[in-house]
Amino acid sequence: MYRNDQHTPPDEHGRRAPLGGRFHRLLGAVGLGNLGDGIAVVALPWYATTLTDDAFLVALVGAATRLPWLFLALVAGVVGDRMDRRRLMMGAGAAKAVLLVLLTAVVTLGVGSIPLLVLIALLVGACEVFFDNTTQSVVPSVVARPQLERANGLLQVVERVLNKFLGAPIAGALLAVSTAWAFGAQAVLVLLAVVCLGGLRGDFRPVTEESRERPSMGSMLREGLVWLWRHPVLRPLALVSGASNLAAALNGAVLVLFAQDVLGVGPQGYGLLMTVTAAGAVTGALVVPSFSGRIHPSTSMAVVLTVLGATGLAVGLLRSVPGFVVCYFLTGFAVTWWNVTLVSLIQRLAPDALRSRVFSAHRTVSWGMLSVGMGLGGVLVSVLEEPWGREWALASPFVASGLIVLALAAVSVLVLTPGKVDRALADAEPRGEAGSGFRKD
Repeated sequence: MYRNDQHTPPDEHGRRAPLGGRFHRLLGAVGLGNLGDGIAVVALPWYATTLTDDAFLVALVGAATRLPWLFLALVAGVVGDRMDRRRLMMGAGAAKAVLLVLLTAVVTLGVGSIPLLVLIALLVGACEVFFDNTTQSVVPSVVARPQLERANGLLQVVERVLNKFLGAPIAGALLAVSTAWAFGAQAVLVLLAVVCLGGLRGDFRPVTEESRERPSMGSMLREGLVWLWRHPVLRPLALVSGASNLAAALNGAVLVLFAQDVLGVGPQGYGLLMTVTAAGAVTGALVVPSFSGRIHPSTSMAVVLTVLGATGLAVGLLRSVPGFVVCYFLTGFAVTWWNVTLVSLIQRLAPDALRSRVFSAHRTVSWGMLSVGMGLGGVLVSVLEEPWGREWALASPFVASGLIVLALAAVSVLVLTPGKVDRALADAEPRGEAGSGFRKD
C-alpha cells in the first residue's frame, strides 16, 4: 500500500501548520486573475457568436487563446528559470490588462471583427503562458514540500470557484447588460492581481549553482527539453496529457454552440451550466487532498481518464440538460483530481533550477494540444453538419472525445506503472527530506 506523507506536522495544539502569508498573497493574485478568466471563458466565445455563426470561426477564437502554448511555453520556461518569477508574473499580468482594456474599447466602439478578436486572443493567451507557467513554479518557494498537495488543492478550489462557479454566472449577468462590461471587469480584476503580487515579499529567483556560468537561452531551452524527454515518468505523462487535452478540446471548441442549438439555453443559462463543472471541481479540490495519500498517482490517472472518457461519450449521446449537468459535475471533479496529482508530481520530480522549463515543456505538449483540438472540433462540425444535421454534428466532438480518452486510460495503465513512478520519486527525493514522496508502508 502506498501513501503520501503530504500533511504538515501539527503544531502544539494539534492543528496543521498554516500555509503562510506569502502563499495566501499568491492565492489572492491567482484568485483575482481566475475570476477575470472565468468571465472571459463565457464572454469571449459569446462575443464571437455575435460576429459570426460559423462553427469553425467561433472555434478559432477559442483556439487562439491556447495556441501560444505551442510556441511560447518553452520560452516562458527559460525566462522563468533566469529571472525573479514574481516580477515575471507581474509583467505578464500588466500586459494582459492593457490588452483587455483595448478589447473593451473595440467592443464599445463597435469595430470588432473575427480577425481582430483572434489577434487579441492570441496576445492575451501569450500573457497567460508566462503568468500561469510561472505560478506553478513559485508554489514550492512559498510552502514546504510536504504541503504541496494541500497548497495545490487550495489553488484548485480558488481557481474553480472564481473561474467558473462565480465567473460564469457573473459573465452571464454582465453580457445581459453589455459585452464591454464583461471585458472591462476582467481588465480591472487582472490589474488587482498585479497589485496583490506587488505585496509578495521574498527572493523568487531560481536556485542555481553559484559557480556555474550563466548559460545562453538556447542551451537552457535544450537542457529543459532533454531533461523532460529523458525522464521515465514525465515524458509519457506529457504525451498522455497532450492527447487527452486534444480530445477534451474537440468538444470545448463548440460547447457554446452545443449549448445554444442543442440544449437551447441563453447567455445566463450558459453561464449557469458552466458553474456545474466548477461545482464538481471545487468538490474535488476539497476532497482529493484527503485521499490522495491512499491512492497511488498511477491509479489516480487511470481512474480520472476513464471518468472523463465516459462522461464525454454520455454528453454526446444523451444531448440533454440533466445529462450535461451530471456529466460535467463528474468532469469537474475528475479534472481537479488530475491537476492536483499531476502538478504535485511535477513539483516533486523537477529540481528548482529546471522547474519552470519542465512545466513549460510539459505544457507545450499538453496545453498546446488544446488549440489543435479546438481547431479539429470546428472542422469536424463543419464537415458533418450537412450529411448528419446540425444537432448530431455538434454532438460528434463529444462522442469522439470520449472514445479517445477511454483509449488513453488503457494506455496510461501500461506506460505509467506504480513501480516506475516510485523509482522516479525516490531518485528525486531531496537529501534530508525523507517522507515527502510516496513510499511503501
